Amino acid sequence: MIEARHTFDRAPTYDGDLFAHEALQNPFPHYAAIRDLAPVVRLRNPNVLAIGRYADVRKALQSPAILISGKGIGFNDFVNRPVPEPGILTSDGERHRKLRAALMQQLSPTGLRPIREMLRRMIDEQVERFTDAGTFDGIAEIARRLPLGAISKLVGLPEEDRVKMLRWAAASFNVVGVIERDGAIIPALADDLDAATEVRDYLATLDPSTLRPGSWAADQFEQVRSGGMTIGDARSSIRAFVLPSLDTTIYAMGNLLYNLARNPDQYQLLRRDSSLISSAVFEGVRLSAVVRWFSRVAVEDYVADEVFIPEGERVMLLYGSANCDPRRYTNPDAFDVTRNPVDQLGWGAGPHLCAGMNLARMEMEVLLEALVQRVARIEVDEPTLGVNRGLFGFDMLPMRMTSA
Repeated sequence: MIEARHTFDRAPTYDGDLFAHEALQNPFPHYAAIRDLAPVVRLRNPNVLAIGRYADVRKALQSPAILISGKGIGFNDFVNRPVPEPGILTSDGERHRKLRAALMQQLSPTGLRPIREMLRRMIDEQVERFTDAGTFDGIAEIARRLPLGAISKLVGLPEEDRVKMLRWAAASFNVVGVIERDGAIIPALADDLDAATEVRDYLATLDPSTLRPGSWAADQFEQVRSGGMTIGDARSSIRAFVLPSLDTTIYAMGNLLYNLARNPDQYQLLRRDSSLISSAVFEGVRLSAVVRWFSRVAVEDYVADEVFIPEGERVMLLYGSANCDPRRYTNPDAFDVTRNPVDQLGWGAGPHLCAGMNLARMEMEVLLEALVQRVARIEVDEPTLGVNRGLFGFDMLPMRMTSA
């Protein structure tokens, strides 16, 4: 322990601001600098410790008894405030296991198998529509199609409320980061804070009678009636179905389209060998680094190799940095559909491994299946990068798909 504390005492400070506009649009130089500086570094804004190397992030994610989620996973008091019945992202132990088990009834590979053909039909229609149709926005017309369509159909919220889901989802990730400057709320985040409050209040008052019978949301309330869960648990599950499942997958799909277009040799490999589709999905998630980071709090001293996090400290786990660590991946900045990085951390690891991972993976696989069958070439123009404080990706992607 003495040696570990000495290592911590020597932890260098990283002066770069990860939440600056330029850093949000291009975080990768910051990731590299943090990885090269030390296994654990002190950030100035926010004032937390940060871990950026693959092996260290993975070990931290697999240490939920010491690095807990129950004190919040963000970097401000708004998202980290205590709540009576925390959701799946901000719970630990038995409560987390119970909430996750309820979600996985629908989100397991077995539970999702019946919807694969529905997803394939949805994306086939869209790919056929835009092939040879000139330039279009790949985010709006392709990347959003399956995540929004699937969640709309499966969760079963009232039609008038579904249109709000994209705003709610984006806001929920945006307010995870630093939200104040000079002691005041950053003006650009005011609407997102309102949206985060709006979705909280919406779910707290959601009327089960308005849900589509047989839907995922209706099933949660049915379990309440049968005594299998509390009303708070049901509302937490519905939140988990909706909010984490949209922008994460939308951004991942947009980044995948971009990488396929910018690496035509890799796309041709897929067209020649469709067995590489699963590998391409994992590689796309690894390289795109959509989920930038979450935080944990140490409830006792955490020691792992050269990393020491003292009790009571909040630590930033840099998922995006870990996935680009050359200590783990050869030539990590290259898009290689043969790499098959099933151990990538874009969906996390340990007990908080993304519950929606199987759905996201299926959506990306059927997209690639549709593309390789219909599209000979994908081209993109300069994308518009987003500045979401929790997610990295494109807000607009001008692109073309041609059949010959």
